[in-house]
Amino acid sequence: MALANLPHKLLDIIVEYSLPQSFENLATTCKRAYARCTPFIKRHNELRSRFRDFVYYAHARDSLVAASDLIGLIAADPIVARYIRTANLVEDSRFLSHLRVRGEPPKSVPSIEDGGVIVQLFANSMYLRRAQLDWREYYSTFAEDVREMRYSQHGSVFLLTLLDDTKKLTIPSSWNPNAATNQLLDVLVKETTQSSVPSSGLRSVTSFLGSLSRSETENWGLSWASLFLALPHLKSFSGPGSFAVGGTPQSLAFRGSPHIADTLVVAHLGGCCIDDVGITDFLKHAPRLKALRYSHSTQHDYLPPDWDICKFINAVAREAGSHLIELSVKILGLRGSILPGRASTRSFQKLKKFEFPLELVMCNINAAGVTGNIATSLQRLFNGSMDPFVRDMMPNSVTHLSLKSEGIGPHESALDALFRHFRAVRRTQLPNLKEVHIACKQEADNAYKQQCNKIVTECDREGVVVHLQAYEYSGGLNWDG
Repeated sequence: MALANLPHKLLDIIVEYSLPQSFENLATTCKRAYARCTPFIKRHNELRSRFRDFVYYAHARDSLVAASDLIGLIAADPIVARYIRTANLVEDSRFLSHLRVRGEPPKSVPSIEDGGVIVQLFANSMYLRRAQLDWREYYSTFAEDVREMRYSQHGSVFLLTLLDDTKKLTIPSSWNPNAATNQLLDVLVKETTQSSVPSSGLRSVTSFLGSLSRSETENWGLSWASLFLALPHLKSFSGPGSFAVGGTPQSLAFRGSPHIADTLVVAHLGGCCIDDVGITDFLKHAPRLKALRYSHSTQHDYLPPDWDICKFINAVAREAGSHLIELSVKILGLRGSILPGRASTRSFQKLKKFEFPLELVMCNINAAGVTGNIATSLQRLFNGSMDPFVRDMMPNSVTHLSLKSEGIGPHESALDALFRHFRAVRRTQLPNLKEVHIACKQEADNAYKQQCNKIVTECDREGVVVHLQAYEYSGGLNWDG
């Protein structure tokens, strides 16, 4: 074969450039190739073990605690970046206090005048040039952050320009965008979307997790994520603690932005405060989303204390009803109350796994004008049929249902509204239902527990398995399947 006839020096160059993606395949092509690969095997294994799933750490003999440390390694040995498949950068600079306690002197980077490989890395950056940023000014800010032993947004964003082969990315918990870093990140993302650029920073990212500092979120809401959501191969996005509300337009993910999350399949929005306007803006730009997990929280004073969950559900059904397969909506923490309204899930065409709080059912019961004895009133109002509630709450495509509740107050009536005529409903409106998970905590009301046990019996007769969950973390549905 032609490869075997190459000079040793040329073959060695090929071997080194094959690291790490094609190294093992190259080594097995022929005996001569394996012989040239042998000296690299130990280093290949060491780099893969150390950097494939990268996290910051503070060890006595070898500490990597900030973006500057990793940038320095990559500047000295660029192949390091090619090994990083999972970049968990959440702890960036958080271990600096450990170094202070141990009495270690602050790390530093060279001055521009002293030069060196790190300075040259910034000076030669095509991303800084295309962002029309003065690399000396950018580097000086970065160097000052390092010298003062504090988190550097300049360093964290520049590091992202070096991670060509990273597939799973978690940004630092101290992430705090500014004008210069946003400018650089914007250029970086634009480069990834150009087919003419075969390899560029973040182009390979398929999974993204934003772990944000809560102290600054009131300034920019979910809009911080729009650039990352535009990555060309992104499949999974997690944006915990974010907010996007119509009363604060700049908080919306895509308002005024040309970006679109057209490859996004899974979105996890935990501990967020997003209203119907915010979720509409998000879903309009994610046309292929299959799974959405959302939990609502209003722990900060700058967030609206009340939540219109009905408008939220209706917006999800309207914008994603044709393609969403999994939907989980939960209440994590609410300073105010659930606003009155009426929800409908009739627009969902493919939804299979569905989780929602029983407060949603109570909204529809109240919207129907039911008073006094709820069960009796519903019986009279719908002539013995709970079909309107079932149609509004559970699409006929659903196979797995999860109902969340503290089991206190009128929620046993919400269960009764959904399951009173289960035999008829099951056959005419829920032919695909296989499993039901119901929160049934130890401290729940006795009437609620009795209703749960009744549902177990009724569903068992129809071949539907019911799981009563005593704890929030006890099993439940498997999501994103």
